[in-house]
Amino acid sequence: MDQQFFSRHTVPEYRKKQLNHAIYQEYIASFSELTTWPTELRNALVYEVPLSSIRLVTKQVSKDKGTEKLLFERRDGKQFETVVMRHTDGRNTVCVSSMIGCPVGCTFCATGQMGFLGNLKSEEIIDQVLFVARELKNESQTVTNVVFMGMGEPLLNLESVENAIACMTDKDRMAMSERRITVSTSGHIEHLKQLLHHGYTGRLALSLHAPNQQLRERLIPLAKTNPLDELLRVLHDHAKKTNKRISYEYILIDKVNDSKSHARELAKLIGVHLTHVNLIPYNPVPGVSFTRSTPEAIRAFSTVLKQMGISHTIRVTMGDDIAAACGQLAGSNGIL
Repeated sequence: MDQQFFSRHTVPEYRKKQLNHAIYQEYIASFSELTTWPTELRNALVYEVPLSSIRLVTKQVSKDKGTEKLLFERRDGKQFETVVMRHTDGRNTVCVSSMIGCPVGCTFCATGQMGFLGNLKSEEIIDQVLFVARELKNESQTVTNVVFMGMGEPLLNLESVENAIACMTDKDRMAMSERRITVSTSGHIEHLKQLLHHGYTGRLALSLHAPNQQLRERLIPLAKTNPLDELLRVLHDHAKKTNKRISYEYILIDKVNDSKSHARELAKLIGVHLTHVNLIPYNPVPGVSFTRSTPEAIRAFSTVLKQMGISHTIRVTMGDDIAAACGQLAGSNGIL
């Protein structure tokens, strides 16, 4: 919120709390709905301060109605995407972006092919969630989960991400439980250490995608300067300290990382304690030669993990018909 507005109009603290409640818990769609404020002050707010830092450009809905892809534009005209997943069990997950594009350059990812076009501010991250919350309010539903799995590497925009999480978990603002928030990272070790040192207690997911350092470097350039053994040591230590499991995201790419030997190597690498693997069938990206593993290969990979005692699920692909699935976000169909 605009602190200058508060100063110009000498807004008392209790009015600020009323405003926070209206924005973050009532999900008002306009400041004109702020009926707890006197008319003159409310009208000044409407005139001087925008409700949101981003605006919706387009919205796409998957054929099964389970996934929505929202294309937003910020004030400088740059665009980015957010995904909403409506699960059959009643959960509504917002997959937020933390950047426009991404500097990591994963070889299988559409966002990585864009390059890095800028960090999102904390308010631009929060406004993604608030936009969805306002839409869901009209259906008597709410946002249940937030995952930092959209465009960008969250740990390389750490300050904005941490400030956004602070807003989401603040009891006087969005009041979400931190266990409903997941930060997914490709594994920048020093920034991961900072996040944990700062007291983050939400869920962690590592974009692993390979069972060894050599193959991981081929798929994820960032891995070259972030050794897998050191990265896993940080995660394992955190899991032991908090007794919370780590999720490992593993995209299955045909004849690249999907053999039975890869599965055995993966199981030995991560171990069975406080770990869970999400197996993700590869989602096609224009201009990238990789293809999805066959159903037979996916089942065989899963069987090996089961035999070796590794907790895992095969993720149901959501939104691939609107290029909203894992690894497909590219902003305005790749044109910014």
